[in-house]
Amino acid sequence: MWKTMSTCNGSDVILTVVIPTYNEADNIGSMLDSVRRVLESNGIECFEIIVVDDDSPDGTHRVAEEKAKEDPRIRVIVRRKERGLAKAVLEGFRNARGEYIAVMDADFQHPPELLPVLLRRAIEDRADIVVASRYSKGGGVEGWSRTRLFMSRFSSILARLLVPRSGRTSDPMSGFFLVRRSALNLDCLRPRGYKILLEILARSGDVRVIDVPYVFRRRRSGSSKLGPGVMLDYILHLMNLSIIAKFMLVGGSGALVNLGVMKMALEYGVLVDISSILGIETSIIWNYILHEKFTFRYNFMGRLKGSLYRLLGYHYTSIAGSVTTYGVMRILYTLINLNPIIAQAIGILTGFMVNYKSSRRLVWRMEVCRGNTRD
Repeated sequence: MWKTMSTCNGSDVILTVVIPTYNEADNIGSMLDSVRRVLESNGIECFEIIVVDDDSPDGTHRVAEEKAKEDPRIRVIVRRKERGLAKAVLEGFRNARGEYIAVMDADFQHPPELLPVLLRRAIEDRADIVVASRYSKGGGVEGWSRTRLFMSRFSSILARLLVPRSGRTSDPMSGFFLVRRSALNLDCLRPRGYKILLEILARSGDVRVIDVPYVFRRRRSGSSKLGPGVMLDYILHLMNLSIIAKFMLVGGSGALVNLGVMKMALEYGVLVDISSILGIETSIIWNYILHEKFTFRYNFMGRLKGSLYRLLGYHYTSIAGSVTTYGVMRILYTLINLNPIIAQAIGILTGFMVNYKSSRRLVWRMEVCRGNTRD
């Protein structure tokens, strides 16, 4: 007989295992048995398993519900309207009672034997997030083609470039990890697609992240959910998470505004110097509005006073970039007689990084999530 939670209060649960499923009827029963066996053999009794199923046509949730009748530590949540692995995991987070929450798939590609290791490392190393990594020393994958391995590596590199906080682990794309429940701010999570860990890393502040190597196994049965739609979801999710990408997008639109205003002024006979300054000032105001609404989502927080304070701050942080833009334009236009529009464009590119770094540190220092802020 499996030990039950008769001696454990809800507040005593040390570990919640969240297993999102879709069409895993052939795997879920064995997976639930394996998870229980592994945890109990390692002396972990006060745990719970939450299966979050997206109303699988193959009856996955019915198999899990039969197992739940045997053991009250198993709970089954069936989502009949929403779809998507990341949102299913988020639903599991909302219902979890454990001090720590582990996330894993039901197809045995994530070995249940690693669960006690993840929990032990979190406790011993006082880690907030423990990632089962395919790419740390000792990790690996089974049965992948070179194309799939390349795509996985490339996706990880892209994540680290566009979302710097994901660089705290060697495998930000992992679907097998453990997180301290108190480290999660569920109101800040807006997951999309399959990569919930990337979302957590991007929206987490000062948290301790460690890796534990593992070998990603072959699927026991069923078919992989990976496809073009998953890749598209990943790209869109990455762009939504990346402050740098948004800043660049806004900066690109601001550059067009800058050049357009300057060209218009020149056509009306305005001097080159004044035309350049008009282009710069218009683009600063344009960029500020888009950063408030789109990049940092402050939405003019603090009403008029707060908005004016940040607008002035953004002018201040833009000084170096603006001076660089104007200086490069003037040098190229004067010394080599370069077309002033082209010279201005080169100046814009030169001042971009200075503007980004100073804006991030001095103006929009906090992250905003649905009306709340945190450093």
